[in-house]
Parts: sequence; C-alpha cells; structure tokens
Amino acid sequence: MSNSSLVSYTEISPNRTSPRTHRIDTITIHCVVGQLSAESIAGCFTNSSVQASCNYGIGTDGRIALCVEEKDRSWCSSNAANDHRAITIECASDTTHPYAINDKVYKALIELCVDICQRNDGIGQLRWRADKSLIGQVDKQNMTVHRWFANKACPGDYIYNRLGQIAREVNARLGSGTGTAYTPITGTASATVEQMRAYIEKENAGVAQSVLKMIPLYISEGAAEGIRGDVAFAQSCLETGNFTFKGSAVTLDQNNFCGMGVTANGMKGNSFKDAKTGIRAQIQHLKAYACSDPLKNACVDPRFKYVARKSAEYVEWLGIQENPQGKGWAAGAGYGQKILAILGEITSIQVSGVTSNGESLDFTIKTVRKGEKGNHVLLVQEILRARGFKGKDGKDLKLDKDCGENVEHAIKQYQKAREKVDPGICGGVDGVAGPKTLRDMIAL
Repeated sequence: MSNSSLVSYTEISPNRTSPRTHRIDTITIHCVVGQLSAESIAGCFTNSSVQASCNYGIGTDGRIALCVEEKDRSWCSSNAANDHRAITIECASDTTHPYAINDKVYKALIELCVDICQRNDGIGQLRWRADKSLIGQVDKQNMTVHRWFANKACPGDYIYNRLGQIAREVNARLGSGTGTAYTPITGTASATVEQMRAYIEKENAGVAQSVLKMIPLYISEGAAEGIRGDVAFAQSCLETGNFTFKGSAVTLDQNNFCGMGVTANGMKGNSFKDAKTGIRAQIQHLKAYACSDPLKNACVDPRFKYVARKSAEYVEWLGIQENPQGKGWAAGAGYGQKILAILGEITSIQVSGVTSNGESLDFTIKTVRKGEKGNHVLLVQEILRARGFKGKDGKDLKLDKDCGENVEHAIKQYQKAREKVDPGICGGVDGVAGPKTLRDMIAL
C-alpha cells in the first residue's frame, strides 16, 4: 500500500494502529481550527499523550504532510471503525465559523483526493449524500465527517456544505481523461531536497558529491520557471541510472542529466558548461512540453525550438507511446510512469523534521510553561496565534520559541475560554500548557 506522492513533509505520529484492519473505502475530511503550516499540523500529533492523529494534513500554503501512513489507522474521527477504513485529512482553516479553508488548501485537497481514489480501488470515486444513516454503506456514500461520531463542529460548515462539490470535482477529474487525475509537470515540487538526497544515496552508494551538492538546483530552477523540480530530478535518475551513468548515453562531465540531444543510438548528446546550466536546460525543455508560457530566464536549451509547445502537460504524456498527440520526450513504453515510480519512492522517504528548504524542525509535544524555550513552545505559539489569543500586551504572539509572560497570558486566556464551554477540559486556568490543555488544543 503506497502513500501519496504529493507529500512534501513527513512526520509520522506514534498515535496510530498498525496495520489498519479494514480495506480503505472511505475519505474523512476534517478542519484544523487555525491556519497552520503542514509542519505544525504534523507537529500536533508527535506526542502519545495527545491521542490524536490523521493520515494527511494540508497546511495553509497547500503543502501536504504525511502523519500516518495509509497502511495504518489514524486516530482522527472519534470512531475506530471509521478510521480503520478511512483516509483522514486535516485541512488548515479559519478559527471561527464557518471555518473556511483558503484556495490553496482547497486545490490541494482536490488533488489529494484524486490521488487517493486513483491508488485505492476500494474508493474508486467519491459519493456524498449528507446522510449519517448511510455510514458504512460505501456503495451509496463513502465520505464521512467527524461530527457524525462526536460532539464536534468538524469539518466546519464551510467544508461540510461543499462536500458534494468536492465529490463532483474529484470525480470529474478522475473520469475526464484530461484533468489533474494526471500529474502536471507545472507547479511546486512535493519532494524535498533532503528526500532527493536520501533517495540517491540509497540507490547509489558511490554517488559523486557534486551530484549531492547540485540537487537544490532542481528546486530553485524549477521554481523559477513554474516547473516541478522533483519531476525533473526523478527524470534525471531514470536517464542516468541513478547517476551511475551505466547504460546512459551521457557522462557526468557533460552536465547533461536528461539525455538531451540523444536522438538516436550512439549519439553523445549535448554538453553544458556546468551543472546549473544543464539543469536549467532540462527544466526549460520540460516547460516547452508542459505549457505555452514564456521562459523567465534566457533560453539555454538548444532544443527548445523543436518542441511542440504544451504537447505533454502531464508526466504520463512524456512518453510518445502514451501521448494523445503522439509527441513527447522519449519513445520507450511507460516513460512517464517510470518517472512517477521513482518520484513515488522519493516522496515516501521519511526525512523527519525537515522542511522543503532544508530547515531542521522538532515539534515534539511537551508541557509549555513560562521560561521554556524551543520548538515545542513555537507550536503552542502558532496554535494560540492562529486561534486569535493575544499576549498580555494585546498584540499577536511573536513566534520566537520563548514562553514569556505574553505566551503565559495567552495560554490562560485560552484555558478560560475553553473552561467556560467545557469545565475541566484544560484541567484549570494556570497558564501552563500541560497534557490536558495540549490535548484540547490539538483535539481537532
């Protein structure tokens, strides 16, 4: 059982049941009460005392975190039977009714649901009737909501009232043959630099240090042209035999990592002055196939002019045999699928606590009290700030990882508000984010 290749951050929660005991046949969409990042959503579930988790979390910028692998049951919907059969998705949202999600989160949600349906035959397509009595009757309705299993507002009325629309959009893309059920070449990379480095070191123990150093160029050059740099890297792995260059028509010193210019057996292909130029040429060549937008940088791709623009918008269409116009990058059967298979391996690598820019994170949940410093404080600061609780000075909390009097004050205000609604839920009002307060903050 695979996980989504759309994931850009992985932090596996200890709060899971492994393996799940039911075939995946349901999707349950939740809202996070706060416009949190993918890293912070994942960080909510790193401590066992929280007793909560999800399979995927979608951050406010549309990036997706893997918190519990699909083969395992998350603890998300207050119902074990549902969670054993469902993929659960937490979406960053506003802090007040109707708990709206932004356009980036919505787009990522649609793409993630399409991907989940494609990989799980037990789902196939989405069905929604807004009928609690149909729970478990997946031939009639295979979408559920948290509010059916507990006294929760989740997923909020914004998402709840759009579940039919979500199902229609997902099903249209699954069945159209031209929608984003295919994998666009344009867009933002899902894999991180660290995941790509970890993959190539695993596949090629003797990989040259120059290759490891140049990997960030795939992300930066891709971002400059709006092309997924992780797709380009996976293509390079395919074309170079994971940078061993065994059986490849090019060599490392050519700085040609995609076989550009190798149009017949025995041809040596193009050479470039340095790795940056070679990767830029590859990105530009992919852009020629993917869209009709003009290049942002000066053209260094010697074959750009030969491409029929926008003739292969999707990775699956890079193979000539699979391309509906009979065009594409390579003649070999299943070329695009081979690239996606490598990309799937890359994104499945768990590089815990590393963001897409390589920043190291550790969001271990532990008690936060005045005087404490660290990322566990940062997570509480972000949750409090996202939910509108301000410091003693009346200002938004600084995300400085330091629990001073402003953070202590905000914790107290949070505890007061929650104790009014549900006495005892936080264990009192003391300005300390202990297990009960943390569990309530993160019981999404």
